[in-house]
Amino acid sequence: MKHIVVAGAGYGGLRAVEKLAKISDIEITLLDENQYHYMQTEVYGYIAGTKDIDEIAIDLESWCNGFEREVKFMKAKVTNIDHHQRYVYTDHGRIDYDILVVATGARTHFPSSIEGLRGHSFGIKKLERAFDFRLRFEHHIEQKLEGDDSEINILVAGAGLSGVEVAAEMAYMLKRYRPSLGKKADRIKITLIDACDTILPGLDPFLIESAKKRLERLDVTIQTGAFIEKVEDNRVIFQDGSFCAYTFMVFTGGIVANSEFVPKNFERNRLGQLKVESDLHLKGAENIYALGDVAEITDTNGNPLPPTAQVAERSAEHIVENILLQLGGSATRPFHGKIDGLFIALGGRYGAAELFFFHFKGLSAYYAKRLITYIYTLGLNLRVNAVYKIRQ
Repeated sequence: MKHIVVAGAGYGGLRAVEKLAKISDIEITLLDENQYHYMQTEVYGYIAGTKDIDEIAIDLESWCNGFEREVKFMKAKVTNIDHHQRYVYTDHGRIDYDILVVATGARTHFPSSIEGLRGHSFGIKKLERAFDFRLRFEHHIEQKLEGDDSEINILVAGAGLSGVEVAAEMAYMLKRYRPSLGKKADRIKITLIDACDTILPGLDPFLIESAKKRLERLDVTIQTGAFIEKVEDNRVIFQDGSFCAYTFMVFTGGIVANSEFVPKNFERNRLGQLKVESDLHLKGAENIYALGDVAEITDTNGNPLPPTAQVAERSAEHIVENILLQLGGSATRPFHGKIDGLFIALGGRYGAAELFFFHFKGLSAYYAKRLITYIYTLGLNLRVNAVYKIRQ
């Protein structure tokens, strides 16, 4: 019986396991260093206090136990791979595999060239860091309720999808707090900065303009073309000599792939993402596939696809199809990746969306995004709840 190991329990890793569970006569093991699946696309609401922990995290062991067949979960950090002997080494021992799916995602990249950045800012790729940021945000709200009249400057560095959504949701919550805080709400400022000439660089102009107008209505200060040189205790210094004071700061300026456990002879790009063949297996290792943020996945024109949950899930589905072909002795097929749509949460019941050739914003975009999230979360919860029904 063939043993399929999936390393990483993000969006792509879970989708791969779901599809693999439909294949008979294989063993499935899911590895992750965390006990929970972290829904990073919803972190903006968690940080701002509009979502609770049950809306962004789910227990992996319970989820795996919800399948009708055995799916083994192992809380372990992958430390090395021997692709010749087909071993995965973890901090809990060695595991043999016949086919390995690397789905370990990415983490926040703090450029070493920016002095003080890592030590003075929060990332949001890890749940504990998002939790710390939320506590800071709530702490300052509580201080304002107690009468503190000092100015609070919240700095969001990085105006990609995550940065824009975090800034918008926090700004919206400040609007909601106004009846409780009164004029003291005006003493909390949110600034969104980016080195690029625009927010949401590389995205559709409609999304950029919609997000910009919404942020401005929410009183978010936008500063583009801002190259950070140094971060100190209470201010960010830019390359042109100017500076921006802050009370606390979240950095969403980029990612680096969690690929350090993969042997160095496998090719990577500048973000540490693994180079893959057209069928998504690693060059030089036909029994190792990579998906999602840890891999450099391109569209039909050879352009890298953005690191989104949609790309992770679609690449996972394609890999499982290729595993079926591989197990049956047939040739695998190339992955034709593309983005059908993109939804951005812009604070409260407001969003912007690009879906196929259609563009829309406002309440309709918000509810479309909420529906997608609801369906995804419902699927996870139904599987977990099945475990408790069986045990009762």
